[in-house]
Amino acid sequence: MDVSEVVSLRLVNPAMTDWDFKDQLLALQTQPVKEIVVLPNHLERAKQLLARTTIKIGTVIDYPLGNGTIAKKAFEVGKAFQSGADFLEITVSPTMLIQQSEQAQVLQQTLHSLAMAWGEIRIRVDSRHLKELQKIEIAETIKKLGWNHLVLGEGDSFENAKHDATIFAYDAGKAVELQINLIKPDTKQLQELLLSGADCFGVFTLENLDLTAKLRVV
Repeated sequence: MDVSEVVSLRLVNPAMTDWDFKDQLLALQTQPVKEIVVLPNHLERAKQLLARTTIKIGTVIDYPLGNGTIAKKAFEVGKAFQSGADFLEITVSPTMLIQQSEQAQVLQQTLHSLAMAWGEIRIRVDSRHLKELQKIEIAETIKKLGWNHLVLGEGDSFENAKHDATIFAYDAGKAVELQINLIKPDTKQLQELLLSGADCFGVFTLENLDLTAKLRVV
């Protein structure tokens, strides 16, 4: 498969100016990019700038900490889909998944109903500061709740990303599509992560990537 098939460009830096955002999106019009993720306040602008492309546009919910209430998450989900999002990425706090199983179950039921009504919803967990046993517990919880797309981290080191890919691919199982977020990976690193259990990647820049390069899938 091509690199472009497994890469999602993350334009979620709140410090990005409107001019920088516009320039980046206009540059994407000539590149084989599959999808991007933007902040909610940039969603409608992104839809306008990429209207003539096939690029899917997603946005983040309760980002970056995921400590909002279930009601807040649900409200933001409806608002984002109404604004034209093709898919959503909801941040869930590790605390809920590890210590608040009943709340996690309520969230799962709420998101299932919203996904049925609106569209694809992905789950993001910031794994950068978790201990290994916590990661294993979260992976097992994700599997039990039936969430099928897990997004990990927010630009971790390559070595930590590779370790997480191995843990979550094993403990969450093949039914869960595993996305690893990295700052500026190269094609070789993506290949290694695929072989370690990752399915796709979020990147903050396309600088080191040849989107037409071929990757080997196990």
